[in-house]
Amino acid sequence: MMTNPFQWEHPKAMDYNDTIRRRIIGYDLIFELMKDLIDASIEQPEHITIVGAGGGQELSTLLPLLPAAHFKAIDPSSTMLALAEQRLVAEELSGDVAYIEEELIAMKLEPADLVTCHLVLHFLPTVALKKALLHEIAMHVKVGGTVYLSSINGDLEDAAFQQTLTAWGKAMIRNGVKEHQWQAFRASFGDTLMPISTTELLKLCDEEGLQIRHAYFRAYHIEAFCLERVK
Repeated sequence: MMTNPFQWEHPKAMDYNDTIRRRIIGYDLIFELMKDLIDASIEQPEHITIVGAGGGQELSTLLPLLPAAHFKAIDPSSTMLALAEQRLVAEELSGDVAYIEEELIAMKLEPADLVTCHLVLHFLPTVALKKALLHEIAMHVKVGGTVYLSSINGDLEDAAFQQTLTAWGKAMIRNGVKEHQWQAFRASFGDTLMPISTTELLKLCDEEGLQIRHAYFRAYHIEAFCLERVK
């Protein structure tokens, strides 16, 4: 196995909020569009669970919009949760936030009005583990509640995937990623990054009672969806 370029407990993880923007095309837009959809909702969520909250992007985006909401920020990495806390201090943001160093799959929480899970699913190595996380997400949101989900999706065996990945690399290098960093990122597909096709992802969501409301973002193989728990 190659060295994981996403070592969340490594000291370089503290650079996450800079490096993620260089790698994930449209990173900020994923969250800004999510905020717009939430703001346009008839009912505003009061209880929000953030799966993979390290880095603090969801909190930074949603706290100004929903200052009275109750947030549960869940992440198994203490380093990444510390980064989230530091970010809110730096941005002078405050609110009702519970930081929980744990895996969602190991937790028992009251279902929330809204659950977010951004750029996590493709790190899970098997379809079974992805389905298990989607099941837990569904169980942690109320029926009629909303899930915002983004991930890298695609068929690694498809030649079109590799072609698009090459184009993605050009964009990353234009964003300041070094050639060797891009090559390490590319090599991580099939090792530490294990995407599945969009069709398979949405099938898994449907099996867990999560139906698509909006497909609201796509850049190369990075996609974001707004889902509703219907059962």
